[in-house]
Amino acid sequence: MAENILQRTDSYLEGEETLDNKSLNNLKTNYPNISIKFSRDTYSLYELKRKLTENIFIVIDPEFQRENVWSHKQNSELIESIIMGIPIPIIYFFEDEKGVRQVVDGRQRLTCITKFMNNKFKLSDLNILGEYNTYYFKDLPPVLQSKIEDYQVTVYTVQPPTPERVKFDIFDRVNRGGTQLNNQEMRNALYLGKSTELLKRLAKSRLFILATGGGVPTARMKDRYMILRYLGFYLYRTDKIDVEYKSDIDDFLANVMKAINKFSDEEVEQLEQTFESAMRNCHKVLGKDGFRFDKRSKVGTQKRPINMGLFEILAYLFSFNINLDKIGLIELKKKIDLLKQDMDEQGILRIIDSNVAIKYRFEAVEKMLEGLL
Repeated sequence: MAENILQRTDSYLEGEETLDNKSLNNLKTNYPNISIKFSRDTYSLYELKRKLTENIFIVIDPEFQRENVWSHKQNSELIESIIMGIPIPIIYFFEDEKGVRQVVDGRQRLTCITKFMNNKFKLSDLNILGEYNTYYFKDLPPVLQSKIEDYQVTVYTVQPPTPERVKFDIFDRVNRGGTQLNNQEMRNALYLGKSTELLKRLAKSRLFILATGGGVPTARMKDRYMILRYLGFYLYRTDKIDVEYKSDIDDFLANVMKAINKFSDEEVEQLEQTFESAMRNCHKVLGKDGFRFDKRSKVGTQKRPINMGLFEILAYLFSFNINLDKIGLIELKKKIDLLKQDMDEQGILRIIDSNVAIKYRFEAVEKMLEGLL
């Protein structure tokens, strides 16, 4: 696998402390004139199981993985509670414009119920209904099978046109009891499709790992977050998507993922080729530390973590058809090193998500491009 080429040791990215590793509940966000649309429904487990098994407009298996995966005992106890008629917590869905529902809270409960009703596991460690230990669903008395099938569950669905930022806030609240998700993990769960599949491939790309020297953390999808930022700004600056940027990186990236999900297969392939070409040429000119600033000290030059803003603009620079043979690798590297030094000294990439900061750094690269192309 490409991931084994180099061992990734950095635990963070330079610039990320001001970005999406903050929990939404710590942000002071106002939602003026918002429209939040909910529906409240009650389903029998038989009906939910049918919808989930037949994949009827419900996505139950988002790509993010929970750390608190249920044990066999927890699964059995949930079924025991259902047989006893004990209410289980509300389940939350998000619905998109096509009517497809994504499970926001309740994935493990629904997975457990579906597997048991499909005879995928047997009960064990039951404290109250111990006589049914070792029973599959098919082994239960018919009256208990019917009781499980008829059991009613309350489902709340957040529907369009609820704003993306509000959906993030809701997602954060209903998931707060388990593993806290960061914003990229939320995006990965909310916008499943071509965008999430593309990000997964690009993060595992051998060329990406070489160009970054294996220095981008894979934990908590930090690699996918950094790649998505580049893709978003590349598509935005080249007018390939009808998305505006208004100093709100989370809203912007959500809209970028939604836009990529609507791309044709050919457009996705072209975007992937552009990214890999950029990584190949970045590595060819700058080596494995091109996306880092130098840290000069009395004992020499120390490595700093990969800088997200630097990754965006340099990957953007190499996304265009620069004739490396004509310009010369050494001369081009000198130009880029001077740009990096200037931006580092001025602190341009310390606050990177304002409209002013983005305009400044991308226009600086585009000015360089004019002389290179």
